[in-house]
Amino acid sequence: MKAIRCKKIYTVASDALIDGYLLIDGNRIRDIIPAEEWHANLADEILDYEDGFLMPGFNDYHVHIAMAAMMEYFGTIRRTATEEEAAKYLYEHNKDKDPDQWILGGAWDHFVWPGQKLPSKESLDRYFPHTPVFSLNKECHGAWLNSEALRRLHITKDTPNPPNGEYFKDENGELTGYVHELAVAPLLRIIFEEISDERIADFTRAFAKMANRLGITSVGDLPLHGILREGAYRILQKAGDSSIRINFSVAMMESNEKIKAMEKEFTGPVVTFNGVKDFLDGTPMGYTGYLAAPYEDRPGFVSEPLIPRDKLLKRITELDALGVKCRLHCCGDGAVHLALDAFEEAGKVNGFRDLRHAIEHIEMIVPEDIPRFKELGVIASVQPEHSPRTHYSTHPFHHLIGEERMKYMWAFKSISDTGAHMAFGTDYPVVDFTPFKGLFRCVNRLTNELEPEGGYNPWEKLSLREALRNYTYGSAYACGREKELGTLEAGKLADITVLGKDPFEIIGDRDQMFEMPVLMTMMDGNIVYEA
Repeated sequence: MKAIRCKKIYTVASDALIDGYLLIDGNRIRDIIPAEEWHANLADEILDYEDGFLMPGFNDYHVHIAMAAMMEYFGTIRRTATEEEAAKYLYEHNKDKDPDQWILGGAWDHFVWPGQKLPSKESLDRYFPHTPVFSLNKECHGAWLNSEALRRLHITKDTPNPPNGEYFKDENGELTGYVHELAVAPLLRIIFEEISDERIADFTRAFAKMANRLGITSVGDLPLHGILREGAYRILQKAGDSSIRINFSVAMMESNEKIKAMEKEFTGPVVTFNGVKDFLDGTPMGYTGYLAAPYEDRPGFVSEPLIPRDKLLKRITELDALGVKCRLHCCGDGAVHLALDAFEEAGKVNGFRDLRHAIEHIEMIVPEDIPRFKELGVIASVQPEHSPRTHYSTHPFHHLIGEERMKYMWAFKSISDTGAHMAFGTDYPVVDFTPFKGLFRCVNRLTNELEPEGGYNPWEKLSLREALRNYTYGSAYACGREKELGTLEAGKLADITVLGKDPFEIIGDRDQMFEMPVLMTMMDGNIVYEA
C-alpha cells in the first residue's frame, strides 16, 4: 500500500480541495484520508507532493497517435513564420536520416505566413531533391509535397482529381505540390504501407511518454484519413507496456465484420476498441466545412457533406443497431445539423440507447441544434485550442461566416448548460498537445495576445471546474469508462497527475498556464513520469 501526500487533492467528483493523503492499493484508489485522520501505519510508502495539486490524469478524447508520433519524429513546423523557414527546418531536423525514407514532418499553417500563400514544391525541392516529403498542414486536410514525392506517388499534371479532393496546379497547369481534402487520404495510406507495425508501436510508446509529461493518462485515438493499423495495437496489447490508455476508433466504412471483430479482440484495460469515426465535412477555413447557410464571401455556396445524407442515415442506423458507437467530424453548422439528424433517425428506428455517439469539433452551430445534444444523448467532443488563438480581429471567420454566426462559434457553455455531456481533447497534432492551453482558452476566451478585451463571446466561458471535469470525467464518460476513470474515488483506477501549481489560482495568467509544470504522472498505479 502506498499513499500520495498533497495539501490540494481535487477529486473532480467534488468541488472541494482536500488536504490529505490518496491511498493506493495496487493499481486502484483505496481511499482519500484527510490529513487530520492520517495514521503512519496506513501505508508502506508515502510519495510526498505536499505543495502540488493532485487530480485525475487528463483524458484527451481526440488525438491521431500515428501521425502525431511521426510529426514529432520528423519535425513539427507549427510555429514557423514563412514557407522557407518551414522547409529549412524540415531539412535541419532530418538531414542525418536515411535519405530514401519519407519525411513526414508537418503541422504548418500558411495563414500565419506572409500573404497567407499556400506552399509550393520548389521550396522543398531545394532542400530535398531526392528525398520524398509529405507534410500535412495543421488541420491535416491538406499536404505539401516535393517533386520526388509526386514522382513516387505517380501524380502528374494529367492525374484527374478524386471526388472532393484536388491536386493544385498553377496558371500553366503544372502541379504546385499542394494536395487538398480527399486527395490526401489515398496518398497517406500508400506511404503508411511502407511503415511496419513494429515501428508504429515504437512511435506510439514514445508518444505515450510525451503524453505523460503533460499529465495525460488516456487518449481517444482516431483514424486519420481512414488509416487503421491494428497490428500496432495488437503489439501494444500483447506487450502491455503502453504508459497511456488508448481507446481507439476505426473508420466508419470498414466492414461490419471487421468492426465487430475488432470490438471483440480489443477489450483490454489499456488498448480498447471504442467505436467508429468518419468525416462529414472539412473545415470552414478551407471552404470545405458544410454550412447551414452560404459562406459570407461566396454567395450561394455552402459546400457539401462528404457523405450524402441518405447514405449517412442508413450507415449510422445500421451501426447503431449493431451497438457500435459512432463519431462524426463536423466543423460547419450544416454538418452538425446533419449528424444530429442521423443520430435521431437511428434512435427512432432502433430505440434510443446509451451508445454515446459523438460529434467532433462543432466549430459552428445553429441555435436550434444546441438542445439536441442533451435530447439525443450525443456527446459534444470539442477541442478548446481550436478556437481563435491569435489575432482575433483578423480571424478568417469574420469574412467566412460573418459576425452574426460568429456568436455561435465554439458554443461550449450553451451546450453544457443544457445538461449535455462534453468531452475535451486537442486533435493533436493539429494543435499543441498540452491540456493547459485549452483550459486557459475555454475559461478566458482569449487569444495568445490576450484579445479581445473581456474575451470573445464571453457568454460561452466555462468555469475551470467545468473545464477540468470535461477533460477528465467527461472524456471517461464518452468512452464508457466513467466507473473506473475520470475522478479520484475509492475503487477507481489509479490514473493520476500532480501539477506544480494550483490552476484555480493562475487560470487567468496566460504564461503561467501555458508553462504549467507537471511534477508526476501515474498510470495504473505506476509512476510513468516524474519531473
